[in-house]
Amino acid sequence: MTRGFIHDIDHRHHLSETGGLTVAVAIPNEVVQLGLTSMLLALPSISDLLTFDTVDELIGNLSKRDIDVVVLPCPTEDCGSVSLAIQEANAQGTKVLVLLNTSDQQDVSKAANLRADGFLIQTELTRERLDEALHRITSGEMSIPSTLARELLSNVRRRRSEKPGRAVLLTPREHQALLLLADGLSNKQIARRLGISEHGAKRHVANVLAKLNSPNRTLAVAIALKEGLLTERTDRP
Repeated sequence: MTRGFIHDIDHRHHLSETGGLTVAVAIPNEVVQLGLTSMLLALPSISDLLTFDTVDELIGNLSKRDIDVVVLPCPTEDCGSVSLAIQEANAQGTKVLVLLNTSDQQDVSKAANLRADGFLIQTELTRERLDEALHRITSGEMSIPSTLARELLSNVRRRRSEKPGRAVLLTPREHQALLLLADGLSNKQIARRLGISEHGAKRHVANVLAKLNSPNRTLAVAIALKEGLLTERTDRP
């Protein structure tokens, strides 16, 4: 398989009329890359598919192409390239889907520090789960496997028990944003539900993440669950 567009003439012609997704895959493992791209090609929601042998090659092309979703590997010990790719994708408005090797403690710890829009576990990967993940993140929701969610929550519990922190104090508006965040709503959807601007919703979400000392939404929800911030639902917008 060569790097670049993967062509399926009839399939791509049909999708060009319906507005499918452009997805870029940067998975160095050739076997995993082949399996993932074959699944993606079988999905009717995909119009264009690019593959890159390294994450660095993807970074060099992010600003040159209009890409809807990038699929990145689980970071290694030197996760600089993956972190930079996520940062560049965020700047371009491109959604990020990270493929973790497993749901063990080491990979969970890495996932907890990534500003990704969704996660998939390689050992649990199916075409249906891949399609669902793409649909959720392109709709502004967070996609996370249940096994990973449980591990994240367990990881948060361990961290909190080892190093007790101060109480988390949220304003009523921030708490409302947190409740909607836990439901998987995007900033735009939160703004609509709260009757405020998208910029205002983004500010509330950023404040929630900062107060929970969380780098991403997934871990923020896990911490909120641990702190009991999601048990009272009376002020749900």
